[in-house]
Amino acid sequence: MTKYSVSDVARVLGLTPSALHYFEREKLISTNKEENGRRYYVIGDVFRLLSYYKYRSMGFRFKTVVKQFGGENDRKLIEARVRRQKEDALAKAAYYQNLASFIDEHLEGILQIDRLQGSYEFARSPEVLLLYDPEGGWISKDKKAQDVAEKWVSAMPATRLSVMQDESGPMFCYSATPRNAELLQLPLELQVRHLEATSCLHTIVAAGNDFPENPGQVFDEPLAYARSRGFEVNGTCWGTVLLVEVSPASELKPFVEVWVPIR
Repeated sequence: MTKYSVSDVARVLGLTPSALHYFEREKLISTNKEENGRRYYVIGDVFRLLSYYKYRSMGFRFKTVVKQFGGENDRKLIEARVRRQKEDALAKAAYYQNLASFIDEHLEGILQIDRLQGSYEFARSPEVLLLYDPEGGWISKDKKAQDVAEKWVSAMPATRLSVMQDESGPMFCYSATPRNAELLQLPLELQVRHLEATSCLHTIVAAGNDFPENPGQVFDEPLAYARSRGFEVNGTCWGTVLLVEVSPASELKPFVEVWVPIR
């Protein structure tokens, strides 16, 4: 009879000795000891543990697998569990595929920093939804509004931290494309400004450490540039935070992609 040491089994299966002890307590595997007191496993134990690992690799919960090997003999029940795990895996695959595309959208902005920081181009802005609270900015004091904002925050990076400015002044907001908002079924119960794609001055501004207290600073230079070129601002200026560098002194340097609609 072949005997397998605890350390050998633990190494191959990627389990800790404490996990093996748990399986022993739950009677999933047997406790065998040499005359010198050293514990070992036999092939039947290894078979059970490898079968356990197979189900764990499918995403089954720890306790579910232990229960299954603890005396369940209902093949149909196990089949149903496997089917549910397949459905769960497909849902996760779709989620991560969408996540990769959202990250790619975000990365596109980051890759433009070197090209656009401190310079301007004429470009057509993306169509966007801006969700905001005029008084609270990113965090409303209204409970229902907080619930809506929580859904937008949890949808990052498909949604983004943003800032907008019109005749009433600057304010923080969240932004998302209409496509992403529909795809993620984001709630729109707060005030939402729908901005169509339009001709804009497009740039990236490096904001100062005081950006959270003074968000309007990211529009100062772009607006001055627009006026110097004789353009008329035609609507709501807005921008999205691409990334934030943090200095050794913990000072923030946000890079904000800015769109100024002009005519």
